[in-house]
Amino acid sequence: MKKLILFLCYITIISCEEVVDVNLETETPRLVIDAAINWEKGTSGNIQTIRLTTTTGYFDNQIPTVSGAIVRVTNSSNTVFNFIEIPNTGNYICTNFAPELNENYKLTLGYNGQTYIAEEKLIPSPPILDVEQTNDLGINNDEIGIKINFKDFANQRNYYLFRYDSTINPFPEYQIIDDQFTDGKTMSWLYSHKNLVQGKTINFTQYGVSPMYSNYMRLIIGASSGANNGPFQVIPTRVRGNIINQTNPDNYVLGYFRLCEVAKSNYTIK
Repeated sequence: MKKLILFLCYITIISCEEVVDVNLETETPRLVIDAAINWEKGTSGNIQTIRLTTTTGYFDNQIPTVSGAIVRVTNSSNTVFNFIEIPNTGNYICTNFAPELNENYKLTLGYNGQTYIAEEKLIPSPPILDVEQTNDLGINNDEIGIKINFKDFANQRNYYLFRYDSTINPFPEYQIIDDQFTDGKTMSWLYSHKNLVQGKTINFTQYGVSPMYSNYMRLIIGASSGANNGPFQVIPTRVRGNIINQTNPDNYVLGYFRLCEVAKSNYTIK
C-alpha cells in the first residue's frame, strides 16, 4: 500500500510539470497610431515623433512596426509638417514642427490605400510650483507621499493628465483631474507607494489635455486597473480614440492624436 501511495504521488508531481498550451484566437492585426505631440516648457518643440505599429498576439514578445505610411500634420494656416520614417522603425520624425498654444492641428495619414484623419488643439499646461513630502500616509501612517502643486488657469474649464515614472514600477502610472471645483486655485497631485524610500527619485510629467482626451484616458486607466480578475485579466472593451478611417470607417484604428504643453519635474525622497 505504501508503494502504491508513493507511485501515485510521483505521477501527480510529473503531471504538474506538464506545460499547458492555451489556444487564443488572434484577430487580423489592426493599425495603432501613437500620435502624441508634446511641447515641453522651455524647449522649441520642433522635433516630434509619431509611431506606427500593429496589434499582435497576446503571447508575442515583439510589437510589429509599420513602414511606408505618409504622415503629415497641418495647422490652421495650412502649414504642412511632414513626418518622415526612420527606415524600418515605425518612428516618423518631424524636425521643423511649430507648436503654438491653442492652435488647431489636423493629422492626415495614408497607409495601404486608406486615409486616416484626426483634429485636435494644442492645450497649455501651467508650470509645477513646488513639491512637498509627507511621511504619514497609509493604513499604519508610515508610508511616504509626494504632493505636487500647480496653479490652475482661471475662468476656463481645464483638464490635466499626470504621469509618474520611477524604478518602483516597471511601467509609468497616470492620473486625470479637472478644475470643476477648483477653478483658478492651486491644485495638487498626490502620489504614494509602499516602496517609496529615501533616495528614490520620482519623475513627474504634467500635460494640459482636451476634454475628449481626458475622457479617453479615464476609460483607458479605468479599464487597465479594473476589477481583479486573475493573472490573465485583459481590458474588457477596446477604447477607440479620435482618429477616423475616412476610406473605410469599419476598419478602425487604435490610438489618439493629441497635442499638449508639458511641464516636467523630479523629486528625490528625503
